[in-house]
Amino acid sequence: MEDNSLLNGPLPIDQLDNGDDEDMSLDKEIASVDVVDGEASSSEDEDEEIKALKEFQAILQELSVNQYAYDKYVRLCELSHTTGDLDNIRKAYTTFSNVYPLTPELWQRYISVELTLAQSESEIQQVKNLFQRALKDYYSCDLALEYASFAKRCTADCASIWEEILGTYGLNCHKGQEFFKLYRKQYPEETHRDEFVNSFLKELRYPLNQMEESYIEFKVYYEKNKEQFADREDIDWEEIDAKYFKAKDHLKQILPFEEKLQSLGTNLYRERAEVYFEYIKESDKYLDENVLQTIYERMVADCCLNADCWLKYIDFIDYRDEFGRPKDLQKLPLFEQTPDEICQRALRNCTWSPELYIKRIQVLEKIDRPKTEVQEVLESAAVAGFQTPEPAVAVWLEYLTYLRRHTDWTNADECDIIRKNFNMAWTILGQQWGVLADCNCEILQFWGRLEYGPLQDPKKGKELWTTVMESADNALKSGLWIEFALLEMRRDLEATRRLFSKALNTPGLDNPLVITSAWERFERCNGNVKTLNNCLKECNKFKQQYSGQAATTFTQQKAQKSSAKATAKRKMTTQSESSGPPPNKQAKTTEEHQEPAAKAPPPKKESAFKEHENQEIDLSKDHLRIFLSNLDYNLSEDEIRGELPELNIVDIELIRSGNGRSRGFGYAVLPSEAEVVKALSMDRKDVRGRPVFISSVLRDKEQRQKFKYSAEMEPQKLFVKSLPQDANQNEVEALFKPFGGLKDVRLVYHKSGKFKQIAYVEFEQESSAGKAVMALDGTDIRGHKISVAISAPPPKPTAGATTSNPMKMLGLVSKRNKVFEQKPRMSLIPTAVRKNLTNKSAAAAAPLPSQTTPAPAPAPKSNADFRKFLTK
Repeated sequence: MEDNSLLNGPLPIDQLDNGDDEDMSLDKEIASVDVVDGEASSSEDEDEEIKALKEFQAILQELSVNQYAYDKYVRLCELSHTTGDLDNIRKAYTTFSNVYPLTPELWQRYISVELTLAQSESEIQQVKNLFQRALKDYYSCDLALEYASFAKRCTADCASIWEEILGTYGLNCHKGQEFFKLYRKQYPEETHRDEFVNSFLKELRYPLNQMEESYIEFKVYYEKNKEQFADREDIDWEEIDAKYFKAKDHLKQILPFEEKLQSLGTNLYRERAEVYFEYIKESDKYLDENVLQTIYERMVADCCLNADCWLKYIDFIDYRDEFGRPKDLQKLPLFEQTPDEICQRALRNCTWSPELYIKRIQVLEKIDRPKTEVQEVLESAAVAGFQTPEPAVAVWLEYLTYLRRHTDWTNADECDIIRKNFNMAWTILGQQWGVLADCNCEILQFWGRLEYGPLQDPKKGKELWTTVMESADNALKSGLWIEFALLEMRRDLEATRRLFSKALNTPGLDNPLVITSAWERFERCNGNVKTLNNCLKECNKFKQQYSGQAATTFTQQKAQKSSAKATAKRKMTTQSESSGPPPNKQAKTTEEHQEPAAKAPPPKKESAFKEHENQEIDLSKDHLRIFLSNLDYNLSEDEIRGELPELNIVDIELIRSGNGRSRGFGYAVLPSEAEVVKALSMDRKDVRGRPVFISSVLRDKEQRQKFKYSAEMEPQKLFVKSLPQDANQNEVEALFKPFGGLKDVRLVYHKSGKFKQIAYVEFEQESSAGKAVMALDGTDIRGHKISVAISAPPPKPTAGATTSNPMKMLGLVSKRNKVFEQKPRMSLIPTAVRKNLTNKSAAAAAPLPSQTTPAPAPAPKSNADFRKFLTK
């Protein structure tokens, strides 16, 4: 049997082809596999290869449909090694690296195969190119060490390879010295004295760990061979000592940050990024530009899924290049990267970040790249698979802003193009997100401003802004009404008056006094006596009405405060009286209780709840008491003990209503604080089909149990929704386990015990979460298309927030709380577009007499169609 296994001669890398020829060759290999020697072990190996080849080809077909399935690429690389076919290995890694950056571990495994086979000069050059691609993906000292060991095989390029390695990885605080020692080992002083000495001179300029050893070694070597360096004018010990002690002082300043980074766990990405931010902020004041940029490279390698790290790096390079390259900056590939190149690297890692797409549009505009390149950025964002409409709206707004800056308003064709782009943005967002797309109508507002302004079509502008004010709750925002009036003022003063009047009479307007003031100013500047008097008459009438309402509200609030104070005073009086009556009154009470029971009036039956209210509570035992809620109403105290066998419960007290039935909550006393901590960890345990809430009863808020789930974005945690109603814990774990180690899987239930069809999945590593998002978002599970996204809860209002929000006073804060409160999507579309869509839909809905089956759905548009539509 003939094959292309690794045992045979190497194949040139540049002969790889991603076309159908390889798929055909796979079919031929699978069909031609046969047993040659008849041995059992050989037969089993070939059977395994056949299975691997079949699975390899199947995954290639899947990736042709969904190119962002990260785990499929990893599996493809594993299968390629199982098949033992060099073509398959090269195809797997090449296909993978075309979409995603490969991890250093994957590059090492692939390059080791090519290193084994490389013999000729061309093959060695190809391996060198692979090393350069690998080091461009991520800053990796391990890969750089292998590259350094490989350098001696590149006879012609050995010196340049070492120059690149020492200039970039030799600056690493902890591992830099290792590279210099390896260099001196390959270039010993007996045969390469100048290179040997120059390596010391270069090493002692930078803050490296254990640099004292190199200083002493060079000092001793120089003293022994002083007469041989008489002709070396660059060996000036005063200058060498000055640079050495300066670098040593810098080392003392950066070592605390390096130690913090080493002490952090591998999955603490957010904490690691924060340390890097602080590290860079402090070291930027004194570190060499070359060393500083290597710290940025280390940051984006360690926190590759953190878009903020990439943005910080891009801003650093962009700001530095704006003032020209520093003189001391080395002319090496790492230091010659442009902001656009770093943007492209960032987007290969964080395809879900709208900020990175926006940043790249701005960078391309800054370096005067053609419009087609900027358009390609928009196309990439369109297929990025954002989980919410806000990122898509942000990218579209940035692109439309870019077009506005590069449109010749005197050219009718360019004006038509920008109009078509606005229309397309609004239409595409509506098709993708429905009523949730651009709820504030920011795109229509932008479009309308341009129509009133440089596009010089105020009639179209009014139509667009009318649609804006009719959408969602925009009509309640005074700020939008004032802007609409100012725009309309350019076209028609009478129409502006009608707008002010309409705004003032809108029910629920957030700040009507702003409208009255603006209207009065407008009439004083543009109106006559009659219009001004009409304005003042309507505004004064409204002000009186508004003042009356405000006074009534103030009176009610004052009465409520007085009532609350009186109630508090009565409670204090009651408590003081119940603490102990006067002696004579107490004696009289005792005599009354000693009278026969027959003479005593029948006691009033108090509700059980009132008894609990009046019962004295021992506050000293709060640290041993827990609060149980959401209990089944039929549970008794003994049954609760049975349902919580893990806890050693001393006492349980259920709160009951007047008829004696449990109210679903109560208190439990535990023997120790350790038992309380154990109980709190069992919060939301399922008891009789309901999640039981377990919380602390400590009076001091600072001592209470904190909310155990983060309210910030957690890159290693995923939010999964639209799961099947019958999904369970084991099924969700099995679904996400292939992407990496799981730290926690939590399914969320209603108080009634009904599954909410959402879950939180936390991975041990942030990269595993990113892989899972790429692979599983949109997956169909028993007819349910699940949504998988990085967990990013909405921010909670701060404790110091006040009700007087200046943004709200301007009408810029949305009051929408529920989706169903929004108006239908049709009301958000401009009238001209709506008529066009209505006519098209009516024509499509009317079947022809000869039709018996519905027409097929239109094919999705490709990027080429998208590009043609933009440039019409």
